[in-house]
Amino acid sequence: MPKKAKVNKLARMSDEERARYLQHRADVEEEARRRKRELIARFIKNKLDKEQAYSRINTAKLNQAWRYILRRVKCKQMALDIQGAMSGFNFMVERKDRLLTSLLRAVDDSDDQHRRAFQAHTENLSYFLSIGTQRLDKLQNEYELQKNILLESWDKEELDKVDGQERAEFKLTLITYIQDREFQACKKEKDLNQATLKNDVRLETYR
Repeated sequence: MPKKAKVNKLARMSDEERARYLQHRADVEEEARRRKRELIARFIKNKLDKEQAYSRINTAKLNQAWRYILRRVKCKQMALDIQGAMSGFNFMVERKDRLLTSLLRAVDDSDDQHRRAFQAHTENLSYFLSIGTQRLDKLQNEYELQKNILLESWDKEELDKVDGQERAEFKLTLITYIQDREFQACKKEKDLNQATLKNDVRLETYR
């Protein structure tokens, strides 16, 4: 029925009216197709926007879940690292404690040895000082004794020296006196001999 009505309607139209009618129908159909394409494009665009929104949401959820997984893995790794560091730190602390204990024990032993050595040294020093003091006292006494002996001997020798010097001076004086007398006697004898010789010469001359 509609097709027959359209055919009858077109048949009753003139060529010009038919052309305008067909053009109008074409424009309406084109507008309908354009609207349909726009509706489809808008639907596809909305669908794409929704899919993109869902995709962003899902990506965010995936990223969040992935970050959560990575954080858990990182936390486990950090927990293991911390446990290892704590174990190493505790080991080093125990080692340092043992070393400090050993050093303190060695310091105590060295202190005891030093005190014993110092005490022994002090005792030896006191012993040698007492021996030295005794020897000094003995040497002082011997020195005083020898000094007194030497002083007495020197006084005696000095007296003997003075007596000997006086005797020597007397002897020298005596020798000088004797030599002078002998010289005078010798001189007189020589003079007498010379005078006698001169007299003899004169007498010989007169003969």
